[in-house]
Amino acid sequence: MKVPSRKAAGAAEQRHYDLQAERAKTSNVRDAFPEVNVIHVALDFTDPSGHAPSPQRHSLYPAARAFFRFACPCADCDGDFNLSAAVTELVKVGTSAKPKTGRAVTGRTLCHGTRWRDSDRSEPCRIELTFEIIVGIGSVIEEPGSAA
Repeated sequence: MKVPSRKAAGAAEQRHYDLQAERAKTSNVRDAFPEVNVIHVALDFTDPSGHAPSPQRHSLYPAARAFFRFACPCADCDGDFNLSAAVTELVKVGTSAKPKTGRAVTGRTLCHGTRWRDSDRSEPCRIELTFEIIVGIGSVIEEPGSAA
């Protein structure tokens, strides 16, 4: 019986392992942001080719890792979206407000990764991310997009 040889990790697979390792080293929300009850992150993607990936929704509670880098949803892309600075600034503004309440921010960014169509050809990724981050401080708040 022939045993298949193990291939070297591709760019997307290596990105996945790197993000997992970095996430494992990150403290949890409770330790990083003690006053935060919940962080909701909504990710909506636009692709100029017209084949946009599905939106993603993440809710991070105190026990979750305070990790805000999200892999590009294109399987052949080696890029990611780092929303750590936006979350940290939003928490800082929310915890300094009187009374302490939840805060929200929206923004847009492009993926700066490279898409590997095949072994001979690569091209820049053109996925655009529109994000919404909602931080709940002192009370539970609604998830992104659930407002009437």
